[in-house]
Amino acid sequence: MKICLITPISQNIEPYVEVFERKGVQVQKNSVSSDCDFIVGSGQAYINLWEYYHQYFPNIPMVNITLDFYKTVWTSPNPHGYDWGKYKQYLNKCVELWCISNEVITRMREEDIDTNKCHLMKIWARFFDYKKEDIKDNRYILKTIRPYTTDKNYGWLEKACSELNIPLRSPNHKASEEDYRKLIAECSFMCTDYHETSTGGLGLLEGYNLGKISVISDSHYEGAKDYLGDRAIYFNDNSYDDFKRVIKETWDNTPKLNLEECQQFCVNHPTMENNVDFMIERMKILKEE
Repeated sequence: MKICLITPISQNIEPYVEVFERKGVQVQKNSVSSDCDFIVGSGQAYINLWEYYHQYFPNIPMVNITLDFYKTVWTSPNPHGYDWGKYKQYLNKCVELWCISNEVITRMREEDIDTNKCHLMKIWARFFDYKKEDIKDNRYILKTIRPYTTDKNYGWLEKACSELNIPLRSPNHKASEEDYRKLIAECSFMCTDYHETSTGGLGLLEGYNLGKISVISDSHYEGAKDYLGDRAIYFNDNSYDDFKRVIKETWDNTPKLNLEECQQFCVNHPTMENNVDFMIERMKILKEE
């Protein structure tokens, strides 16, 4: 099998290339030829390149790893100039969509994209080892997800921490890998306050692997619940007061989790190998149809 994989620089998508090739699938990253069996998209960033390839080779079937699709894409600031309208057209052209959470599927359904061709594929997380004796509670809350400035809950965590005089760290993807890991290992707990995300930020899982609990919204547009389930603490998405109450209670009585149980849960989370095996199997099935 041979595929064209369209991807920007991505710490979650680009590593698939080596795994695909190790499993016998030839990968042309951001290039295409007539003998490709599939064009595999991975989001809206390179949609113009995707369109260009499709125009040259309209008979190559297309699939997509769907990472994000929010209601706010139509109204949010768009500094990168993403063409969400064109991306929606190409999602409809795909023979299959591999979605990383049910939130993504729900939003696409609301946009009249055929979700009968959607398959849930929880994306792998970059779990890392950390010395047990260096995992601490240095009394701060950690928010690893980037700012979603148009989310209805944007600013809730910052406001609550200010009002409650609780230290908050928000590296906003700017910390070095070493500092990022240290921030996770030494936080009291983690939080994603947003109403809508595809995963809540995979940092939540990386934190749980080190025994860190997370506070997240009970919104059915919060994809983190697909990843953490009943292992998170939930707040009422429609109430800032309830959010503030949950933050205070979790701060005053921070749960101490069983590290081995947390790590066993994370061991059972899909790996990069699992993701690639899933995609290969789906493409084999599609080729036979």
